[in-house]
Amino acid sequence: MGFKMMQGKSLKYQFILAFIKIITLSFILSVLSFVIWFKTFEYIQYPANYYENQLPNIIYKINEKYEAVLDKSFEDEMNKIVPSKGISYQVLDSNGNLIYGNIKNSLFKNERELYENLNSVINLRNNNFARVVPVFNKDNHIKGAIILKYQLRTTQKINNSLIFKLYNLIIFIPFVYIVIFTILYSRKLTRNLTNPIKLLMESSEKIKNKDLDFSIDYKENNEIGKLCNAFEEMRVNLKDSLIKQWDLEEKRRENIASIAHDLKTPLTIVNTYSEALIDGTVMEDKFKDYIEVIKRNNERALILLDDMNKISTIENPNFALDPIEINIIEFLKLKEKDYRLLCDEKGINFKVDIIDLRETSLIDKFDIKSLEQVLDNIISNSIRYTEKGESIKLDIICKDDEIEFSIIDTGKGFSNEDLKNLFNKFYKGDKSRSFTTGHSGLGMYIAKTIIEKHGGNIKAENNSPKGAIIKFNIKPKS
Repeated sequence: MGFKMMQGKSLKYQFILAFIKIITLSFILSVLSFVIWFKTFEYIQYPANYYENQLPNIIYKINEKYEAVLDKSFEDEMNKIVPSKGISYQVLDSNGNLIYGNIKNSLFKNERELYENLNSVINLRNNNFARVVPVFNKDNHIKGAIILKYQLRTTQKINNSLIFKLYNLIIFIPFVYIVIFTILYSRKLTRNLTNPIKLLMESSEKIKNKDLDFSIDYKENNEIGKLCNAFEEMRVNLKDSLIKQWDLEEKRRENIASIAHDLKTPLTIVNTYSEALIDGTVMEDKFKDYIEVIKRNNERALILLDDMNKISTIENPNFALDPIEINIIEFLKLKEKDYRLLCDEKGINFKVDIIDLRETSLIDKFDIKSLEQVLDNIISNSIRYTEKGESIKLDIICKDDEIEFSIIDTGKGFSNEDLKNLFNKFYKGDKSRSFTTGHSGLGMYIAKTIIEKHGGNIKAENNSPKGAIIKFNIKPKS
């Protein structure tokens, strides 16, 4: 199962880019909309100064009539000259008294104020203005005045008020575009977030159902992509961990089978000989032989159980070395006495050669109990397979960063099978170097594991002309 997505940018980058696109597109479309809108509404509205521009023509027609416009009977004609929709008026006599008109309130307090404002435009507030036009007779004497009142604002040409209201809402068009594009881009961003989240939820469900045979191939370079990569790494590590766990479980079953097999023989012998003693069928002069057999096989079982306890300890993930400060030379000299005593009992020549190349401190930190166990296992194996009159030599080179050990014997060498499997768990060797007598097949595996915990390695080879060589190194702990 595989999931593939396009490569992309970070979420922060996507949000910024989306914001810029929303503003840019909204601005461009708003400008276009304004242009189109204004061009369209030229056909349905008058500009703000439309009626102001009508005044010169109105004044011209009024001047043509001279003082006749001051007669009340001229009102109908005046209503035709002055458009009632956009301009209102009042006709005054020479004293400033109202003769007729659709403006009922007087704009001037007295006659003098009227004459002072003749041929001028008065600002009446709220974009309302009044033009004061004098009325002359044919002798060019002022006989009265006409006040023409108008507003500087747009007015509609058509009677459809809905269209005109839409025109007044044009100012909100940028916000409309911003809302539209925000919805569109938010859906896109939501989709980009929803897909990997759905992917992670599906993957979690698979892991819950113990299905790890899938992959999360989400390549987008953003925070969600990093989360998916981390999830994929977790899945891989979890799968590897489970495989290792299954392998360990398989090895555990093999170990149990091997332990059961190895314990069966000595325990069967102990049981058989014990029953013979209990039944009283053994001659008195054979008691000692039977008891020695029981003791020997009991010791074999104890050795196996002891080795299994050691393996259980060192294979535990929480196992840690316990280094202490020690003069390694003094420790090795003490061990030399122990090994020499064991070799003397078997008539084997034993020799130790220590070369100290250290230039710094003579005190190092080692897990001395583990190191002692390694040396005991290797030396005891050499003693086991070295005959009387032959020799075992222990060469040690102490350096500042490591200590090298070589155990060289002139006993039975290794077969090819031994060299391949010597450090494997439960390997007991072939006829050339058999480990069957009182041996669990765990000693060299334990030694290898401890050495690797010390940051070193171990290897085996044949001596020339005969015998075996075990070499290993360990590093002091800081």
